[in-house]
Amino acid sequence: MDHAEEIDLFRLLLMFYANKYKIIITTLLFALLALLFTSFIKPTYVASVLIQLEKNPQNNFISKLMSPLEGGAVSPATEMGILKSRRVLSQTIDELGLQLDVREKRFPIVGELFARFVSEPFPGVFVTKFSVPLENEDIAWELTVLSSDSYQLNIGESGVLKGKINQTLNKNGFVINVAQINAPAGTSFTVTSRSKFAVIQDLLKQLTATELNKDSGLLSVSFSGQDKKEIVRVLDNISQNFIEDNRLRKAEEASKTLEFVNGQLPGILDRLNQADRQLHLFKAENGSVDLPLEAKAVLDASVAIQAQQNELQLAKVEVSKLYTKSHPVYRSLLEKEALLKKEKAALLQTIAAMPKKQQAFLSIKRDVKSGHEIYMQLLSKQHELGIAKAGTVASIRIVDEAVSDPKPVGSKKSLIVILAAMLGFMFSCGYCLILQVFRVPLEDTETIETHGLEVLASIPLSKCIQRKRRQNLKLKSAGKRVWLARQYPEDLAIEALRSLRTGIFIALRQANKNSFLVSSATPGAGKTFISGNLASVMADAGKSVLLIDADLRLGYLHELLGLREAGGLSDILQGQSTFIEHIQNTTCTGLDFISRGAASALSSEVLMSERLGLLLQWAQQKYDYVIVDTPPILPITDAAIVAQHVGLSLLTLRYKTNNVRELKMSINRFKKCGIELDGVVFNGVKKGSPSAYEYAYYSTPQ
Repeated sequence: MDHAEEIDLFRLLLMFYANKYKIIITTLLFALLALLFTSFIKPTYVASVLIQLEKNPQNNFISKLMSPLEGGAVSPATEMGILKSRRVLSQTIDELGLQLDVREKRFPIVGELFARFVSEPFPGVFVTKFSVPLENEDIAWELTVLSSDSYQLNIGESGVLKGKINQTLNKNGFVINVAQINAPAGTSFTVTSRSKFAVIQDLLKQLTATELNKDSGLLSVSFSGQDKKEIVRVLDNISQNFIEDNRLRKAEEASKTLEFVNGQLPGILDRLNQADRQLHLFKAENGSVDLPLEAKAVLDASVAIQAQQNELQLAKVEVSKLYTKSHPVYRSLLEKEALLKKEKAALLQTIAAMPKKQQAFLSIKRDVKSGHEIYMQLLSKQHELGIAKAGTVASIRIVDEAVSDPKPVGSKKSLIVILAAMLGFMFSCGYCLILQVFRVPLEDTETIETHGLEVLASIPLSKCIQRKRRQNLKLKSAGKRVWLARQYPEDLAIEALRSLRTGIFIALRQANKNSFLVSSATPGAGKTFISGNLASVMADAGKSVLLIDADLRLGYLHELLGLREAGGLSDILQGQSTFIEHIQNTTCTGLDFISRGAASALSSEVLMSERLGLLLQWAQQKYDYVIVDTPPILPITDAAIVAQHVGLSLLTLRYKTNNVRELKMSINRFKKCGIELDGVVFNGVKKGSPSAYEYAYYSTPQ
C-alpha cells in the first residue's frame, strides 16, 4: 500500500470520527426500535404430535385377492399430503369455527403494547355465529357494545343491526349471534368472517409434517401459534380428522368391493341353478356317464382356471380403484389373465378330441362345479366385507398426543437488538460515506473564484515533506515537523509562497493595517504550514515579522519552529504579563514569535479580551508585518474574532480535501461576523491538476 492510499484511509477514519455522534445516535435508535419491535411481537409457541403409519392394519378380514396392495408399505409423502389437504383442514375449520375473527379495536402499536403489559383481563365478546355473503368475506365489520346485554353491528350500506345476547339477527345475508359480552359500553370490536381459502392458507403456514426417520413410518406433525391452548386444540382436531379420514377411506374401499360382490352374486346363482338343471336332464336322458381319469383331470383343471379368472376379476376391481390400466400392477393382472385364457384354450382343444357324449357331460359338469365354487367364494367375500366394513379401523394411530412446548420458539430478542444495532451502525457509516463520495471537491481555482474570492496563490504539494513522511513511516517514528522554508528553501511549495508574499505586500499597501490572519475552512487544510513558512519567506525579504499562534486549542507552531509553548498568547490576553516578555526569537533573522501559551477550551472568550486589540496595535507599530495563525472557521468562530483587528483575512483551502459546500459555509460564517474575505490560498495542489504549475528557478552553475 502506498502513502497516498494510507492518507485516504486516514481521511476516511477522520470522516467517521467527525460524524461520531450521528453514527452513535443512529445505532442506538436502531437498537431501540428493535427492542420495541421485539416487545410488540407476541411470542410464538409450537405444539407437536407423533403419528404412526401402520403397514398392516388390524381387524381387517379382506383377503389378499381383494386388496393385493394392502399389505404394502404406506407412503409417508402421500399421508402428509392428505394431512394438509383441504378436505381435512376444512373439516377442522368448520368444527372449530376458525373462519370467525373477533378483535378489540385498539390504537395502532401503542394500544397493542399497552394491552400486553396490563394485568387486567382483556374485554371481549363471545360470538357463536357470524356469516356474511361471499362478496363480504375477509372484511372487518365494527361491533359496538351498547350495554352488558346489547350491541350493534355496522354492516355498511346495509345499515345497522341491533340485538341482544343469545338472539340471532339476520339481514341481507348477515347472520350473527352473540352469546356473551364482557366489555363496558362503548367498546368497539372488529368481526370478520374470513374466507375458507384464506384460513386454509394460514393453517398451511403454521402446520408442518415431517417423517421422523426414513422408512420409520412415524410422522412428526407440529403447529405454531401465539396461543398455547389454541394451537393444541387445533392440532388435536386436525389429527383426529386425519385419522377419521383414513378410516373412512378404508371403509369406502370395502363398501365399493362389497357393492361389486353383491352385484355379481345374483347372476352367479342363476347360472349355477341353470347348470344344475342341465346336469339333471343330461343324467335323466343318458344315465350315468363314466369319465376316464384323463377327462376328470381336464375337468378339474378347467374348474380351477375358471376360479382363477374370477379371482383376477375381483383383483382388477380393487386395483382399478388405486391405479390406471397403464400401471405395472394392473398390467401384471392383465398378463396373468391372458395366460389363463391360453391355458383354457388348450384344455378346450383337449376336450374337443373326446367323444361328443363326454364333451357334453364335461361342459355341463364344469359349469356346475365352477359355478358352485365361484358362488361360495363370492358368498364368503360378502361375509368378510360386511364384517370389514363394520369393523374398519384406520391404518394410522396417534403415538403422542398434541402438547405445546412451554417455551416460545425463536425468542432471540438480544440477538435481534444486536443485529439491529449493527445494521444501524452500517447504515449510518454508509450514509456518511455516500455524503463524502458525493461531495464536490475543490480541484481548480476557477471554482473558487466563481464564488467571488481571488486565489492569491496555488501551493503545490511539497515533495520534500512527502519524502520525509515516508521515511518516518518506514522507521515507525512520528518524527519532527518540517519547517520547510528553513530546511528546504528551494522546494516548489516555498517558491509558491514567495509569489504569495508579493501578492500580500501589494494587498497590504491598500489596507490600513499591516497585519493579516490565515485561517482555513476545516482542520487539515494546511493553514499552519502556510503561516509558518510564509512568515519565514517574508522575513527573508528583509522585513521584521511577528508570527502569532492564535489557535489556543490545537496550535502547534511552537513545534514547527522548535520553540517553547509556555508563556504565550493565552497568558498575555489574561493579563498575566506584558507583551514583550513572551516574544521569542526564531532562528530566522527578522522573525519573532508568540506561541499559543496554555491550551484553553474557552478560546473564544479569551480572544474577546480587549488586550488582543492592544497587542495587535502594538505589534503593527513595532513590526513591518504581523501574521496571525487562527483556528478553522467552521468548527469555531475564533478567526472571525481576530479578523476584527487585522487588515487582511486569508482563507486556506486544500486541494480535493475541502469542497464547494465548505467554501460557501466559510464565506457565510465570516459574513455573519461582518468580515469580507480578502483572498484564498489553494494548498496541496498535486502535479497534473488544472491548478498546478511549475516554478522555474535558477541554480548556480558548477
